Amino acid sequence: MTRPRTADAAEVVVIGAGPAGCACALAFARRGARVTVLEAGRSSPRRLAGEWVQPAGVEALRRIGVDLVDHAGGTPNRGFVMHPGDGTAPIALPYPEGGAVSLSHARLTEVLRHAVTEHPGIELTAGVRALEADPYGTVRTSRGTVRGRLVVGADGRSSVVRASLARTEPGGGLAPKVPLSHMAGLALDDVPLPAEQYGHIMLGGPGPALAYRLDERTVRLCLDVPLARPDPRELRSYLWHGYADALPAPLRPAMAAQLEAGRVRWAANHFRRRTFYGRGRCALVGDAAGHTHPLVASGLSAAFLDAECLARSAGVAAYARERTLQCWTSDRLGASIHRILTEHTPATRALRRAMFAMWRGDTGKRDRSLRLLAMTENRNRTFAAAFLDVLTRAVSSSAHHAVTTGRWEELAQEIAGYLTWLEWLGGPRAGIPPKQYGRRPLMTFLGP
Repeated sequence: MTRPRTADAAEVVVIGAGPAGCACALAFARRGARVTVLEAGRSSPRRLAGEWVQPAGVEALRRIGVDLVDHAGGTPNRGFVMHPGDGTAPIALPYPEGGAVSLSHARLTEVLRHAVTEHPGIELTAGVRALEADPYGTVRTSRGTVRGRLVVGADGRSSVVRASLARTEPGGGLAPKVPLSHMAGLALDDVPLPAEQYGHIMLGGPGPALAYRLDERTVRLCLDVPLARPDPRELRSYLWHGYADALPAPLRPAMAAQLEAGRVRWAANHFRRRTFYGRGRCALVGDAAGHTHPLVASGLSAAFLDAECLARSAGVAAYARERTLQCWTSDRLGASIHRILTEHTPATRALRRAMFAMWRGDTGKRDRSLRLLAMTENRNRTFAAAFLDVLTRAVSSSAHHAVTTGRWEELAQEIAGYLTWLEWLGGPRAGIPPKQYGRRPLMTFLGP
């Protein structure tokens, strides 16, 4: 294994050889840069992590030379099916154009690392842990000091690079990492999905459940478990009794078998708003820059778009400006979808019913929602229009109910809830569960 380069041998030094780091290395190398990639581990990760690439991410990878279907054997997906969990029929949510790809995180990492090692302009060194980085392009590692004209922190949610920059960031104004929930992941063998080539979101349990195909044999089942989960000794019973009835019947026996065998992988779900992308000669990409709840499956695609944007940018400041504008929408979309599917206040329940009714009854507005989810549309005004359409429908339904029943007090409570939603979504605490902070002044809804 070669040693890390020293002095200014590399134009770009990437910390982390996960999907974000590999995509970044490939994007720079295709533009002729010499790239060094440093990875602390020596094998592909086996943890529960991103496995769904939205259409915009699929296309970003194709542009840097990786086709997830042809090269990785990924499963093409046409969209989602929402199972409301209230006895009503599922709602088909096909992408208006393009498609997503799902595959195991380990397989995705393996394919991207292979592409990196095959590229003559990239040198990947495993077993080297980054200890500290500075804005001047210097990285202190477990095997000496490395310098680059640009250092890229692609080292995930607990990024050493981000933490190093935070210590010297003026005012220390970096967005906090906020816990949202836990994720329990199970691999179900030889089971059918109600509709193949679709991800399935199922409500009716303590949190949403998500199922999608990884390969010909395997379906991934992800259960979103609230923070206040029970004692570990009760978890198996909790998962079964809490979620099984919300699942399509063909998935239940395989779920029971995996629970009985104790084959459950866990991950922590956090939110960190994308407000800081680096400084000087040091940039952040992927989860190191920020992340939202995995229910909207935006993490991998955001990382690939980060890599592509950084490689074409004139510098870190230009990259930060562009991605700040582009990610305003994805941050709030992820936060609002998670909240609208998990919160049980009267106003949020009304918004959820209104969203489902809009998806069922208006193909154009459903397609607009899917473009936002696919990340092929990221304009602030499009997201604002989509939310305001749902809000208008919910207010109208609440007012009609009050007129027909005379329950004006309920209407007043729901209106107050809608105003709180606007305050939250347009303010600096968007993404943080409202119960974790007090009220804040109402701020602009249309973003930067």
